Amino acid sequence: MKHNRILSFLLMAALTVAAAASCVKDREPAFDKKPTVRMQEALKACQDILVAAPNGWAMYQFMNEENTTAIHGGYMVALKFTTDKVTAWGEMCSDPATSYTSLYKMTTDDGPVLSFDDNNYVLHYYCTPSGTSLNGYGQTGHYQALGGDFEFLILEAKAECVKLKGKRGGRTYYLFPLDKAPATFMQNVVNMRDGFYISSFIAPEKNLSVTLDMENRHIVFNHYTPATATEEAIEKPVVELPFVYTETGIFTNRTLKKALSGKSVDAALQPVVDYLAGMDVQDFVWNATAQTLSFYDLAMTGNLPAGWLAYDAYAGDYTLTYDSSKSIDVTLEVLENRKSFRMTGLNANFAPVVNYDLASGSLYLYGQTLGEVDGNVVWLCPWWLSTASNSLWRSTKYGMRTSLDQASYTADPAHFVLNWTAGPSVAGKPINSFILYYEKDGASAGKVTNSAWLVKGDYRMQYLNTLTKK
Repeated sequence: MKHNRILSFLLMAALTVAAAASCVKDREPAFDKKPTVRMQEALKACQDILVAAPNGWAMYQFMNEENTTAIHGGYMVALKFTTDKVTAWGEMCSDPATSYTSLYKMTTDDGPVLSFDDNNYVLHYYCTPSGTSLNGYGQTGHYQALGGDFEFLILEAKAECVKLKGKRGGRTYYLFPLDKAPATFMQNVVNMRDGFYISSFIAPEKNLSVTLDMENRHIVFNHYTPATATEEAIEKPVVELPFVYTETGIFTNRTLKKALSGKSVDAALQPVVDYLAGMDVQDFVWNATAQTLSFYDLAMTGNLPAGWLAYDAYAGDYTLTYDSSKSIDVTLEVLENRKSFRMTGLNANFAPVVNYDLASGSLYLYGQTLGEVDGNVVWLCPWWLSTASNSLWRSTKYGMRTSLDQASYTADPAHFVLNWTAGPSVAGKPINSFILYYEKDGASAGKVTNSAWLVKGDYRMQYLNTLTKK
């Protein structure tokens, strides 16, 4: 379009202002307007494009993971501009319809700049540092923030796409015009995020598999060797890319073609690299009904691990058995969708968090603090117990996980049995039990003795056995 051609010309002109200073004095001027005028016209043209989108823009933002302690790919934001204000919707809001409005400005700094320097919860969520105490966004321990930006160089501005570069993180951001209301769009993105339940896909005929880290939002493309009668399937990583959830699936920060350009690997892997390198694609479409991930002309089949259960299957009442003959009735109550539950019933004073792992479809019970009593912090400690020795840890890194008893599920999917097995553990000391211990001033203060904080009168839960849904 004529408008876009004019804007591209103006942006190029603005970016060459510095070069003009070296011109010979008596040379004819290259432009009939002063550099400052040309820059203001370029900024105004950019702003006109931003404001003109009737439904606003989808902002695909990717974090600078090298400069933060948080590794989490990308997040979606929706933006609607007026001549002086921007309204933003974001994934981090508990209600996708929630929006925040603030001022923005168009300025210059070695080129045209879009700056969201006025405080906005959505636009500053990923770029506000946090120290030892919580910042205004409930974050802590991220001294270099979460890898986001609030000031952007405008690399390209067209009605069909605006391309930005974060000034601090240097990451590329994309703005695409929306074809629906921003709140509706954001709800669709959240629905996709929460409904994307398979993290492994295979295309055996292409010797290709894909694994997704849903938590950290990274996708890995692997060379895949199918299983044989004597050997398990083998996956060797080829390329890993951050991604953001969209309405239809996921969108990576680079095309496969760009990510794999010139990449050389072992000869056995090269055919897969060459195959993917021919794909100028960033969009990957998820089909929940068919359980496929599609791109180009390839539809990869979802590959659920044995014993996988959806998050929703777990909520409800159970009988927990332990110590060969003991049992107690507990309930798994939804805490954070697709991520965690509260286990109530062990004691009226505490309800430990039970995590859900999407990749394996299993539950994990880790060590954790449960509260304070008598001046002590109460810990649910992971415990390795054997006839010869035992060890416990006041640590959130170790614990136990569940494994579905497939026979029970086949017989009655509504009343299945979960077996407890060791989760992350110290080498040679698989966690098989839990024990309640005090901590005071950062040091162990012995077993819990307050009778109101025990489980059926005991500070020990030895040899966790099963969790049976009622």
